[in-house]
Amino acid sequence: MPIITCDIRNGRTKEQKHQLAMQLTEAVVEATGCDIDHIFLVMREMPGFNFVDAGEHVPEYVPGPDGMDMAGHEQIKSRKEKASHN
Repeated sequence: MPIITCDIRNGRTKEQKHQLAMQLTEAVVEATGCDIDHIFLVMREMPGFNFVDAGEHVPEYVPGPDGMDMAGHEQIKSRKEKASHN
């Protein structure tokens, strides 16, 4: 029985979480040929601070157009700008 675990930051809508769960499950069905009835998924939501990317705590999820993570986008943009100045 495949078990999928997915950790995400707080802030997604129920619809977004449902879509994520269904698409992850479908990907496992396609990759393994396992019947969907035998796939179990656990989704854990946590504050952004619990995630650390490149040594920086991740900000809280801020929804943007088409579900884009505006806060995460700004953090990556800032990191790239710092890197280009070094």
